Amino acid sequence: MGVVRAGAVLQRIEALPGDGRHAVTFRLADGTDQTAIVHLDDDDVDVAEASLPAGWTRDSDAFRIVVAAVRAFDEGHRSVTAGPALRDVSGGWDVSLGNVVLGVGGLPTCTAHGELVANGDSFLCRDCGARAQLA
Repeated sequence: MGVVRAGAVLQRIEALPGDGRHAVTFRLADGTDQTAIVHLDDDDVDVAEASLPAGWTRDSDAFRIVVAAVRAFDEGHRSVTAGPALRDVSGGWDVSLGNVVLGVGGLPTCTAHGELVANGDSFLCRDCGARAQLA
């Protein structure tokens, strides 16, 4: 029995800025990628048909299956609330280098010395001087 290759398969869904906007990447049979921008709006789907794999249309069964996956991804993406995030203080690099991470308790933590202490609008490690902001 031979292997039947699909013309294109869904490879990746990425959230884009803006409600319901996603980059949908397909892997084509020749190994190349093709990306379409899909915008979900209630019960409607906006996509340029020219950006879909050859032979696909907005009404094709293959694209309807992809839309169901994008809707599930979008629902999951919307239901997750972003928690606090670390960033470097102006001129600093401790977060970028990985010296300061977000600890189990949700506070900035020096990887060598433990939780940082509040220091104005930032946090400071009293032992080594590592600094971070919590945004």
